[in-house]
Formats: sequence, C-alpha cells, structure tokens
Amino acid sequence: MCGCLEGLKISEVHYWDIKECDLMTCPQCNLTQFDPMLTDEETALGCYAYYIQETMAESRHSQLRNCVRNYRRGVAFASRLKAKGIRPSRVLELGPGSGYFAAGMQFVFEQAEFTVLDVLDEVLDRIKAEHGFKTIKATPETIDTSACGRFDLVVARDIIEHVGDISKVTKNVLEILDDGGYFHFITPNGHEDAWAGFARWRLSAQPSEILINHVNYFDGRGLERFLNKLGFATVDFYNYGLKGTRRGRGWGLRDKNACTPSTRKSAASMVRQNEGKLRAFDVVKREVLNEWWLHPKLKSLAPWYCRFRDRCIIRLPVHLNVGHEIFALLQKK
Repeated sequence: MCGCLEGLKISEVHYWDIKECDLMTCPQCNLTQFDPMLTDEETALGCYAYYIQETMAESRHSQLRNCVRNYRRGVAFASRLKAKGIRPSRVLELGPGSGYFAAGMQFVFEQAEFTVLDVLDEVLDRIKAEHGFKTIKATPETIDTSACGRFDLVVARDIIEHVGDISKVTKNVLEILDDGGYFHFITPNGHEDAWAGFARWRLSAQPSEILINHVNYFDGRGLERFLNKLGFATVDFYNYGLKGTRRGRGWGLRDKNACTPSTRKSAASMVRQNEGKLRAFDVVKREVLNEWWLHPKLKSLAPWYCRFRDRCIIRLPVHLNVGHEIFALLQKK
C-alpha cells in the first residue's frame, strides 16, 4: 500500500497446489501480502475450484438463508446511512455475489440507480434478470474509470482482501466517486487472519494450506492512514465480531489457532471431478421477499428489525487488532 519494497517473512503458504508463496508483512503500513502475488490465471483457477467446493457443500436451504441474511444486512446498512442524512442516488457494488445486499439497500432507497461489477458473465446475467440492476464486466483493478460513470456510493464488502493491487483499486474508487461521495467496505481483520499462518510456521515450520484467495491481510490502522492520505475522510472505522478473538485467533500461539498444514490439494482435480455435478443457483427473489418482516403491513418496521438483527454491540478501535472484521465508511474529500 505504502510503496515499501522490504518486508518481514512471517510464514509460507500453498495456494491449493497452484503456487507457493511467502506471507510478507510491511514494517511501515503493516499490510501482509502474498509474495509473489497470484496471477490472474492462478486466481481464476483457484477461485473456481473453491466455488465448486463450497457449492457442493451448500444446500438449497443454506442458499436461501444466505440470500435473506444479505438482504437484511443491505436494509440495515441503508437505514443507518439514512439516519446519518446520507441518501445516495447512484450506487455501485463491487463483487456483488447474489446481489441481495444491493437489493436490500434498494428497499430503503427505492429511487436510487444500482449498478454491479463482476468479472463473471453468469453472475452478472443472474443479477440483471433477478434484480434488474445495471452491470459492468470488469475487475476492481481493470474498471474503465472514464467510461463507467460516476457514483455517490461505492460498496465493496469482502472484496479488497482478494485484489492483487490494492493501491490501484482504491485509486479507481476515488476516481469514480463524486466529490463528497462515500466508500463502504468490510474486510477481515488481517492480524487475526494472518496469525493462523504465522502460528503454523512458528509451531511446526510447515507451510499453511490456503484455498480461498485472501492475498491481503490488512492492519486496520495502517489501512485507515493509507486511505486518509489518498483522499478519504473517515466517517466510521472500527473492528467488530469477537468470535475469533474469544478463541485466541490473533494472539494465542497454539495449534488450534494455526492453519491446516499444506496437503497440496489439487485445484484442477477439484474442478475435473465435480464440475458436472454443480447445482444451479435456484433461489428466487419472491422466496426472499416472503419473510414476515417484509409483509406489506409490516414493511415500515423492516428497517428497525434489520438494524436490530445486524447490530454491532461492541465496536473496537482498529489499533487494538481485536475483532474479526473491519468496518469502514469513508467520504471522498
């Protein structure tokens, strides 16, 4: 993030059987990254293998539950924005998944125009058919900032830990935001996540097995400083979620807090053996909207209910490195 070319090696990792990398921590901004970084082709193969693995293990009931939860979180987030006097009219979501977080936001901001960005045609086609959103086919790094238009809110939930060039992504977001526009993201607490690989390396000198392409492990304080310097003013920036902390993730040097040792699990074999067995994404929007709190007579209560369900009871300063997720809401200066 900061341009530093030196770092401290804290562990070795194997991304499936695709690539062997070191985890390197920057002494200036405390960002921990893969070195060498994954190529686009390596990322594509690993992501597809992980998608197949997760899809094979997910039931239809689990699909529906996840869509409802994302919709509820979208309603809750938009309600909080509205309470702050923030009413976006043009919204872009990077990496929208099923699109239900943006759909939940649309419940609150009915007149807003929503656009989603993804690199997969099947994701964009499904979201366009299901939600009617505009679509952009690109990655956060390769988006054409001169042609995509301008937005007053950009959302990137659980995205920035996956990108190869975080500086390029954040500069792109800055370019496509109107003056005074907002950037919202959540990302894992890098100290806690990188600790698992560090613990494995310190305890047994074994490489860790990494199946999901988390190539950035952010230190909250370093990330906030970088974004402030780039041109964002902090509105909200905190850590939340103590589930991992209670288990000692990020602090306890014990085997239960360490990553699984590498087994060199084959991404190509995962694809070859299971590609034809994938179940189609078959949750339809009317099932999600069938929740009791969306009944026409109760819709006015939905934002309150969603905010209650999605509440963060404990919010901690990012410099403590305690909490599973980093929550950020920033405004372009």
